[in-house]
Amino acid sequence: MKKWLGSIAAVLLLAAIFAFPNDSFADNSFKDVGGTFWAEEEINSMAQLGLVKGYTDNTFKPNNTVTREEFAVLITRAFYLELPASSPSSTFADVSKTRWSYTSIEAAKEFLTGYYPPSGKAFFDPTGKATREDVAVALVKALGYQPDELKDERVINRFYDGDDISPNMRTYVALAVENKLISGYNDGTFKPGKAVTRAESAALLYRVIKGAAADSKQTLTLNVEAPETTSTPTFYVSGDATKGAKVFINNEEVEVVQGQFRVGFRLEEEGSYKYTVSARMAGGKTQTVTKTVKFEKGAPSIEVKGVPETTDKKTITVTWTVKDGNDVSPVVYINDERQYGSTATITLEEGDNEIKVVVENSFGKSTEVVKHVVFQSGGPVLNVGIVPATTDKESLTLSWTVQDKNDYSPKVYLNGDQLYGSNTSVTLKEGTNIFTFRAVNSAGKSTEVTKTVVLNGGAPNLTVEPIPDTTDKDSITVSWNVQDRNDYSPKVYVNGQQMYGSSTTVNLTPGPNTITVKAVNKPGKITEITKTITFSSGGPVLKVGDIPQTTGKKSVTVSLSVSDKNDYSPKVYINGEQIYGSSTTVNLTPGMNTIKIKAVNSLGKITEESHDIVFEPQGPRLTLGYAPETTTSQTITLSWTVSDDNDYSPKVYVNDKLVYSSSMDVTLVPGANTFKLVSSNSLGKTTTVTYTVTYNPSQS
Repeated sequence: MKKWLGSIAAVLLLAAIFAFPNDSFADNSFKDVGGTFWAEEEINSMAQLGLVKGYTDNTFKPNNTVTREEFAVLITRAFYLELPASSPSSTFADVSKTRWSYTSIEAAKEFLTGYYPPSGKAFFDPTGKATREDVAVALVKALGYQPDELKDERVINRFYDGDDISPNMRTYVALAVENKLISGYNDGTFKPGKAVTRAESAALLYRVIKGAAADSKQTLTLNVEAPETTSTPTFYVSGDATKGAKVFINNEEVEVVQGQFRVGFRLEEEGSYKYTVSARMAGGKTQTVTKTVKFEKGAPSIEVKGVPETTDKKTITVTWTVKDGNDVSPVVYINDERQYGSTATITLEEGDNEIKVVVENSFGKSTEVVKHVVFQSGGPVLNVGIVPATTDKESLTLSWTVQDKNDYSPKVYLNGDQLYGSNTSVTLKEGTNIFTFRAVNSAGKSTEVTKTVVLNGGAPNLTVEPIPDTTDKDSITVSWNVQDRNDYSPKVYVNGQQMYGSSTTVNLTPGPNTITVKAVNKPGKITEITKTITFSSGGPVLKVGDIPQTTGKKSVTVSLSVSDKNDYSPKVYINGEQIYGSSTTVNLTPGMNTIKIKAVNSLGKITEESHDIVFEPQGPRLTLGYAPETTTSQTITLSWTVSDDNDYSPKVYVNDKLVYSSSMDVTLVPGANTFKLVSSNSLGKTTTVTYTVTYNPSQS
């Protein structure tokens, strides 16, 4: 930190702050500043120097506050601030040019700033109280402290009310605290908005004076750089000075940023010019450096590009860049021909070519640049696309690109025939094929490229879908896929027979079967695949419906189903007799009966089943109708029902008398009457029912 407040300025500063009360000087002490007053030493020390004025009643009134305009006057007098001209415009709306503090407020406005609302004119609030943060910021700016000199921005975090410090003043307040220009209160607060009292002002300035006394001997440095001569009318004077110092060039103040300055000047006439650079501190210390710059207009400068040492192009494009600080439009000549713009196309001759570029400004000063380029034209650039060393395709596409720097459309030949476009298709012959490309430009220069390719025509690419090793079907579907690079439709044979399409059905014979698939392309190349499949045929699948083990019926219905993978209609036999349909009736004989069922397919394969059933005939079912146990009627009617599974009409006997109906009238005798009913079927089986009825004649 380079503080530039000298001892004389410090004394004046202290005297000025207490000049506002229009009262008498105190002797050496004030009756309201006793031995216990916190700022007694600071106030009395200033009084002993004769700089502190009190009031006529020998009081100091230490707790009286200082206004903003009083503090502005204080800063202006203490730091020798430059007062404004006699008739400047007023910066602040509430400070007129006739106000007693006007010139001081204008001079100190960079240190004790005003208030700038979003709209409307700025105001200063001159009678408002100077707050602690106002005073801290003003002292820091006046003493030349810079924001980048703050070592610890957290220094104000020690105060409980540190967040109350205005955001735009935090860095300056931190600098004031860090450099011990101001401190907080014993309760850990800073009170940034509190008005500064006369006692606080005395204490603050006492600290500044003590620090400034040491800084008054500080060296003021000034370093200046400027060219001794310049050929262009514009040049710069730059340098650095002690931070906080103002810099003037030929008595005109220039902008200084962090101690650095740089100012541009433009000259109109040739000659020598003197520049006096002064650095000035607020305390009056000054350092001066004088520089002399000689302005002498020079020739234009030119940079020429686009001229190679050698080229195979018939034309080249020459470009140039001209600079002249004294002429905005110098004239350029190439080989004595005036140019307009910044490029030119030059046509070359075979061999060495000289290119002379001259630039001349309006002052008659010129610069010349000479370049040489050798033009050696060559043949076209011919590039042939990749050609395989070998191929199995009989057709091949050849492609090429051709360029010539001096011919937009060179001719291309293949094996002596002119080509058009950038590719062609050729048909190869078996073995070695040689292709010679030749490109010729308009100058007769040619380029030749030879390519060789060997055609090894391959056989078709044949794939056959998987075939099972064994099957129980008498046919199988064979599918294939065939491709050939030289034949769009190679022929396919299955077991010697030409096929059309991509699949066929092959009939099988029992046992191993060989299936040979062969593909043949136009050149006669063959691919052959052989498959073997074993046909193991089984008998038909026979399913017989349920047949009971025993029955009382003389016939049974046999139902069945039969299927065969290789025969849509296998034959079925029951007990040696072929049947048609899916069921038949088999007659039984009493006792054990064996039913043999056989299915035979077209291949002679047989499936058999045998079922045993016992036929046990039963007697007829004879049921007697209603018959009373007793009756008073001499005549009654006997009725019955009879049925038999094996006889549609079983016989019925009543008391051994054959009856051909299902009822008969009988005459009773007094007392018990017994009737025996017997039914017999065709198989000799009988059923007997006995019925007894008692006849009790009525007594008349």
